[in-house]
Amino acid sequence: MRVIVRRKLSGHLFGIFLCLVGFAVLFMVLWKAWPNVSSSNALSSLWSYILTEQIDLALIGTLKLAYLSIIGGIFLFLGIFVLAFSRQILYLHGGSIRLQCPYCNNSWKARRAMGWAECPHCRKFIQPQVMKKGI
Repeated sequence: MRVIVRRKLSGHLFGIFLCLVGFAVLFMVLWKAWPNVSSSNALSSLWSYILTEQIDLALIGTLKLAYLSIIGGIFLFLGIFVLAFSRQILYLHGGSIRLQCPYCNNSWKARRAMGWAECPHCRKFIQPQVMKKGI
């Protein structure tokens, strides 16, 4: 069985961009909070500092670090989601199949299923039925 992976370049680039923005925002929150909490119990002090401290952004105003960490997490999640759904995985069956004529009920091997074909036995132009796959 062959596997073909097709990636949409625009979706792939957009997903990487969203992941990078999410990582950048989370890194900025950690960069702002780490010097103040590195001396004490790191995890509990980090959460309390993130929930209480605000950061001054030039054009937006002030935002709490908790809001920025939520925004960063959302961007990271959306980036992973877009990356996951920007590709198609196709599984191709490598073996031959057996087709059957609906008129004469004779069967023959073929490499792929055909919508319309000529029966090699009765020479009618028919739509064959797939009998077995992977012969």
